Amino acid sequence: MKNKLFLALVLLAGTLISTSCSDFLEQPEGSLITIDSVFNNPDNAMEALFQVYGTCITDGFPSGSDGGGLTDSGCGNSLLMCICDEGDQKNTWAWAYKYKAGTWGPSNQNEFDYSAKVQGMRNACIFIENAGRVPYVSTGKYVWNDNLKNQTIAEAKYLLASMHYQSMIRYGGIPIINSVPRVEIVTEDGVTKAHVVPSAYRRSLEATYKFIVQCCDEAIPYLPDKYESGDMGRINKGAALALKANTLLWIASPAYNTATPKVSYGDERDSLLCLGHTDLSLWQEAADASKAVLDWASANGYELLDDASLGKADSYNYATGQAMDSRNKEIILIDHSHSAYKNGANFNSQLNPIYWTYAGQTHSIPMNFIRFFRDKDGNDLVIPETGSYPDLKAILRNAEPRFQSIVWAPGFQFTKTTALDANGGRDTAKIMYQSSKGSTFIQSGPGKFAGEARGFYLKKFINFGGATANVYWPIYRLAEFYLNYAEALNEIDPANVEIVNSLNAIRVRGGLPELKPGNATYDECYGNKDKMRAYIQRERGIELFAEERRPFDLRRWGIAEDYMQGDFVALYLYQNGTGTYQVPQSSWTAQKKLENDNYLSYYKTVFEQRIWEPKMYYYPFSQTEVNKGFLVQNPQW
Repeated sequence: MKNKLFLALVLLAGTLISTSCSDFLEQPEGSLITIDSVFNNPDNAMEALFQVYGTCITDGFPSGSDGGGLTDSGCGNSLLMCICDEGDQKNTWAWAYKYKAGTWGPSNQNEFDYSAKVQGMRNACIFIENAGRVPYVSTGKYVWNDNLKNQTIAEAKYLLASMHYQSMIRYGGIPIINSVPRVEIVTEDGVTKAHVVPSAYRRSLEATYKFIVQCCDEAIPYLPDKYESGDMGRINKGAALALKANTLLWIASPAYNTATPKVSYGDERDSLLCLGHTDLSLWQEAADASKAVLDWASANGYELLDDASLGKADSYNYATGQAMDSRNKEIILIDHSHSAYKNGANFNSQLNPIYWTYAGQTHSIPMNFIRFFRDKDGNDLVIPETGSYPDLKAILRNAEPRFQSIVWAPGFQFTKTTALDANGGRDTAKIMYQSSKGSTFIQSGPGKFAGEARGFYLKKFINFGGATANVYWPIYRLAEFYLNYAEALNEIDPANVEIVNSLNAIRVRGGLPELKPGNATYDECYGNKDKMRAYIQRERGIELFAEERRPFDLRRWGIAEDYMQGDFVALYLYQNGTGTYQVPQSSWTAQKKLENDNYLSYYKTVFEQRIWEPKMYYYPFSQTEVNKGFLVQNPQW
């Protein structure tokens, strides 16, 4: 899909809450660009639509030298995994650090640029309101007719809804941007007044979520099921169904579907934060919406990637990191509108522990999350507090296949490709260890190592190669909606067999045994709402690891304080004093390698304490925006 910057929309669109009604749509002196010149032919109109994409499509990758201007670019130089229990960056200058230390707030919340989201919303409204101006002609490139007009408006409505959704899950109720801002003259009690429409004041959470659902419902009938390969990344019917399903699951969740929010104003403004009551029927709406995604996928050739030639670990690996592979029919929507991560170079420079040497930005995975993985039989993956290096490797060799795709662990390959051979990408001896317990670290293996010795590092997304690894952000994968469906059904009908069927679809692809009578997890959880809820939450955490779901899942479940504060634990290797560890040689016998490994042991230790406060269930608005007098700040910020 094209990614040209369409100058007209940049000139026409600003941020509602930062633009006075008098200067909206005013042109720079000498400018000849007008609405009529933008929407006077199909080619210009399509360029305008692609600009809406460029300001509305989410992109979870961290920003780098080419990352400026992305609508949603991770948390600066990290994925969002580093602002919750999924991950860690070591150095205090890493952007995610403030979220762990509890020092983020209205002046330094740089994970999400709300002003940029409003810019995207307004761009979408400009397109929606003016697409009807385009004449019904063919340019050789596009044939503008009723079908294309209605389809492109539907795409813009999805994008408008998406920006409202991304804002809502962070702030709660927000101003609803449903039209191009304009001034309306009204008479109230005999007094003539000028009103700016739409209002820049926050709307209730209920009004906000209903607007998102309305936009999706209006878009769905006009969107195609699929596009040609040249239009990869454009909004299809499944994407609109998916956004609706996620919105309904979010609002049905206990942190928002309640009379009492997690943090309160103590007055009627709590309608910005929660529904003000509990409506259990919302779980049924959420279940129906997720089932609609699954039914649409089945009818249109989408399926979980479970390819025998790849095996279980690489089926998951390709499903999440290889959108363009012909075997991957799992991804419903990717971000293909941004070129900033061309060839994956910046992505690797920010995250890959052996490609660059930016140690403070390397993503490690704390033991706080490692504990959620299972072994191949579906039992807990138990790693004792201390032990030998050979024992650790034996435990991890028995880990479930998704562990091998998500986590780079000591004694295992980072990649199967040859792209990083100079840095030990396929070298199982590429490790860091302490010369003695608690002392300085030593690197084993060739080339660079930007690791911070936390023990476990991110492998998902980035294990396909070096700077030439093409990576596209997966916005929706089919797997998510099996999990959504199971979660919603469990809240209204815990004995519904479809809960187990949906979870088994995920488990079987993940290389775990099916849930069925006689299976310990099945026997413990089936029909028990509370235990099944905990199981689904754990399964969701693993399956959707690092895909920008968990920071907001923990919030909507109302359990963030249980996982995002307190002691965070790492696992370190060290020489135990029985001998000097050496870089293994290919000529060594298995016995010699084992003797060498036995010179290393491991221990777990607390590496930091994280801070969480109830107010963090909601993001603060920028103080600059609050000071303009429209936005009510969230409580306690």
